[in-house]
Amino acid sequence: MPQAKRSASRRKQETLEACGELHGATDTDQSPAFDGMWATLINGSSPLRLASYISHSAKARKKVLPVVVKKEINQFEESKDNLKRSIKVLYSGGLLSKEKYKSIRTNLTMTNSSTAKGKCSIKIMPSVSLPKLVPYDKLIKYIKTIDFNENIIDMAPEFCTGLTNSEEVNGAYRELEEFVLKLAEMFIVIDQALGSKSFFNHLGSDKYHFKLAIGADGAPFGKDDEATAWLISCLNVASHIASPNQNFLIAGANCSETHVCMQRYARKLVNDMNIVTSKSYKVMDFDVKVSFELLPSDMKWLAFMGGELSNAAFYFSPFGNVNDDTKSTVNGTLGKGGQNTWQPWPYDKRLEIAAKVSNLKQQLQEKNYAESTKRKKVLDFIRDQKSRQEFEPLIGPMIDVGYAEPLHNGNNGWQFWHSLVLDLALGKSRLPGGCNELDKLPADSPFICYLSCLRNNFGLTRLVKKVKKWFTEGRKKSFDFRFTGKETRKMCHKYMLLLDSISRESDPPETELMIATLAYCGLQLRDAVSLFSRVEIKESEVAKLKIACQNFFNANSLLLRVSPTVWTIGYAIPYHVQILYEKYGLGLGLNSMQGREAKHVKLSQYARHSTLSTHWRLVLRHDYIVSVWMCKEDPLNVSYVKSKEQYIPPEINSEGFLLLWVC
Repeated sequence: MPQAKRSASRRKQETLEACGELHGATDTDQSPAFDGMWATLINGSSPLRLASYISHSAKARKKVLPVVVKKEINQFEESKDNLKRSIKVLYSGGLLSKEKYKSIRTNLTMTNSSTAKGKCSIKIMPSVSLPKLVPYDKLIKYIKTIDFNENIIDMAPEFCTGLTNSEEVNGAYRELEEFVLKLAEMFIVIDQALGSKSFFNHLGSDKYHFKLAIGADGAPFGKDDEATAWLISCLNVASHIASPNQNFLIAGANCSETHVCMQRYARKLVNDMNIVTSKSYKVMDFDVKVSFELLPSDMKWLAFMGGELSNAAFYFSPFGNVNDDTKSTVNGTLGKGGQNTWQPWPYDKRLEIAAKVSNLKQQLQEKNYAESTKRKKVLDFIRDQKSRQEFEPLIGPMIDVGYAEPLHNGNNGWQFWHSLVLDLALGKSRLPGGCNELDKLPADSPFICYLSCLRNNFGLTRLVKKVKKWFTEGRKKSFDFRFTGKETRKMCHKYMLLLDSISRESDPPETELMIATLAYCGLQLRDAVSLFSRVEIKESEVAKLKIACQNFFNANSLLLRVSPTVWTIGYAIPYHVQILYEKYGLGLGLNSMQGREAKHVKLSQYARHSTLSTHWRLVLRHDYIVSVWMCKEDPLNVSYVKSKEQYIPPEINSEGFLLLWVC
């Protein structure tokens, strides 16, 4: 062994001397020899062989690699990539508090030490620690330096003039034109970066003709904190429009959707939209056009912004001139032209009626009538005009693209269906007069079985609690419970279980017919919700949707009853699906508020980290960072995870599947 060591040492020395002669080394400078050997080794060896050499060298692993890696880690910690990584962590799941961010930063890179006091850095090799997130204070300082190119303006000075202090609102908005151009720039960057994998859909128009949707809805910022958020989305992203990150905040205020401040802002927005759509722009050397094409909203907001009476009026629908007398017409049609049973409201007719109503109101002001009498005369006049229009649409001509919204109509449809089942369950239970104690009902009572099914098979505990409370309080009013997507999906999957729970072999024929009708309506409603909620839809599916909607309506009209929701699903929805399919080749899911509802959750999280005076300014800034700036900075990582949830249960296609109820 000693002889081998001496031989190895001699060979190393001879190799060095030979390389020195070859590369011009001297007794005082051996660098050329070392450089020559390294160049030979690095160029002649494979990466795998080099890795083997280094991994078997204690000197390389403990004294060489740490120096190199530590330098790289230090450079990364100071890099923009680490800033972007830290910002992503800060905004994960909304917006982290200072304490939460610091805790995550510490837990990712620090551990308890058995020798030193307190915590020490986690080492990945000798003297080399894991790369740390940017310190919180430094990160916030960087965020404040970001060029937002934003013009965030307080609402109060412009839209609250003439209001009392109690009526003034805290709110802020972006200038529409500037923000739309920032969105255009972001989408162009993403489209160019993703190339053939881009999700950007040109919808049959010029390459960068941005087709936008705009609308507002109440934002749940807290139980007692009423708020309204205005959002923009881009139809060109197609199915991605269901993502909260593809819905962008342009304005918000701590007030209701119908507050005078929101009315004034809507009028300004209409003017701004006209300016934007009348221009052509140059963004990143690309020609850009912008148009506003959809107005996603619930029917309450749509009616108000359309200058219409509420949906309780004789002419109850914003989508056509249907009224309480004609709403039950079987096999009717909705469309332009006198050959149809109902027609959409023409915009010029809206303006004409609004002018007449305005004149009437001026005349009534001079009369010595009670306010209630004046109001009744106005309502009677509007009805005599075969209209529901009270004043000019606040949203202007955009009211013509206010189509039925799939999320709310799906929820409302199942809410209506459930109310019929509840009434049937109570009727079949033959409750004693004044009974409001569940304990006094037998275990096999249809109402008790109905509650057990909702709790055990559906898992809808919130709905069960609401039904129980309504029952124990004496059922003085009609049951009222607003369905969400959760209840709708459960009903689509398991509606037959609910009917089975209240069915009995001893049911008389009229009850059997009622249950069979509800089963049929549930089947048609499930199929319709599945189809009209889609963004991507085929022509054959559009035809199936029309049949399902018509069947659902006819069954309700002939054997149950028709509500505004039933009429909307029966006629307005298939008509609007056909319009969007012919225009874009896409479905009514393009008009869905699903992404907007999810966005409200994020906005409420941003709001928690602000004071009342900075409330909306900070919310707008946080939303810009997450939805625009980060996407532009890192376009290759703009992702969208498509939901796997389905309205039609997949097991119906499995072999041996049988309906629980056979009519």
